[in-house]
Amino acid sequence: MNFLWTDCETTGLDNSKHDILTLYMGVYNESMELIDELDLQLKPDHGDINRIIYDPEAAQVTGINLVEHLADPATITYEQGKELILTLFEKHKIPKKRKHYRLSGHNVDFDKNFILAKIMELEEWEKYVHYSTLDTLKIMVFLQDVGLVPSDLGNLGSLVEYFGIPLGKAHNAREDIKMNVEVYKSIRTMMKVNKNGFSGVSDHNLLSIVELD
Repeated sequence: MNFLWTDCETTGLDNSKHDILTLYMGVYNESMELIDELDLQLKPDHGDINRIIYDPEAAQVTGINLVEHLADPATITYEQGKELILTLFEKHKIPKKRKHYRLSGHNVDFDKNFILAKIMELEEWEKYVHYSTLDTLKIMVFLQDVGLVPSDLGNLGSLVEYFGIPLGKAHNAREDIKMNVEVYKSIRTMMKVNKNGFSGVSDHNLLSIVELD
């Protein structure tokens, strides 16, 4: 199964009233090699700035100027974005597989819920994407619980610092995913080094449990 690493920047935290400004999807194979990507600047289909609610805290975090964003010719509507996403999904379907992608990211349910609220119906999504996710936030919560990593880790930036990963531009969807993938690779390396130290895990090491279908 391919990994669909996904991140979006939004105008706030509530997908019932806020909107997606940027959306990045990177398709990675099982060796965590990038095979394709989609980097979108988005706007609602209505395109009316007066109908967009932009939380001041979100604006500070993303650094995206809404007027400039909407005026940029590269910014496309949700409907146009959906067509590009479906084209990407079709392009990398795996023969004889019922599902082709595992959604991956950091707190990735946030991104999924925005996509389903704004861009794509659940039925369309589930034609391609497996219901189980790979979420580095959930993985880190477990690793903290068993004492393998410090308890103060949480957001992506803290993990990037902890694992010594070169810092990209934070709160840029594409850059966040590049760092997120490197965080996951670091976690995999750590678990493979330590897997023999887990009693009762034997043939089903912790890494395989985390990645279980």
